[in-house]
Amino acid sequence: MRFKLRQMEVFRAVMLTGSINAAAKMLFVTQPAVSKLVSHMETTLGLRLFERTKSRLVPTDEAHALFREVEQVYQAALRVDEFARALALGPTSLLRVSCSDVLATSVVAPAILALKKQLPGLSIDWHTSLMRDMPQEVLSKTVDIAMSAFPIEHEHLESVPFLRGRMVCVMPRRHQLSRKKAISLADLADERMILYRRDIPSGTMIARACQQANVELTSVVDITRAEQALALVNGGLGLAIIDEFSAARADVDVRPLVEELEFVSTFVYSKFVPPSRNASLLMDATRKQAHILKRQIT
Repeated sequence: MRFKLRQMEVFRAVMLTGSINAAAKMLFVTQPAVSKLVSHMETTLGLRLFERTKSRLVPTDEAHALFREVEQVYQAALRVDEFARALALGPTSLLRVSCSDVLATSVVAPAILALKKQLPGLSIDWHTSLMRDMPQEVLSKTVDIAMSAFPIEHEHLESVPFLRGRMVCVMPRRHQLSRKKAISLADLADERMILYRRDIPSGTMIARACQQANVELTSVVDITRAEQALALVNGGLGLAIIDEFSAARADVDVRPLVEELEFVSTFVYSKFVPPSRNASLLMDATRKQAHILKRQIT
């Protein structure tokens, strides 16, 4: 292995601080030790990583490219360290969860709060993921349970429904279309729209519905998250079609769509590994929160 982990740590420190002296302070080592290691690193790799200018080091293009890879390895090492600490506390002390962005604040966060009250000693590693990444996360055991806004079809995965929702139209307060009780896709044909990208499930659903209705919507900004759409709608840029749960918490006018654009959120886990006790408890808490949320919406 030409590029050792200690060299990566020193290289990262120099990239973050911009100088040998600052990197040494960050790592709690001497300045000559860092300087020697940087020189040895460049010789070993056969790369010029820094240009020396007075008291600072200016990274080369190669250094910037290398840093992107090193940062991924460093963050992965941190996760391994945290996982090892959790294992030392006991095999059931850590729960790893991923979810779609749309479910994060409305469903998953309250469920995690409820679970932590029940199990205060439980460590939870929680992040949002794209649906396309969830199968690999689950099958590689990077996460114990995933929660997807849309069903995931995979021969080795269970996809268990827990929440049914629909897409709605959001618009600035007192918009002319606010007078309508329901909005059709045809009503939006002449409006400036903020739409999901077509390569994600929400965008695909909307695009198919427009095709079936023979309607073409003009997107002024393509987005990937409901929060982005709501910020732009609040700023008066246009209208958007988002999930009803995100819309319910926003300071905008919300109207149902004439066309039924429904989605089903699911728990996703491996067919080969049943959910752990902690994962099952989180699923129960999530179901309860989903029930509360639906009751609030309706």
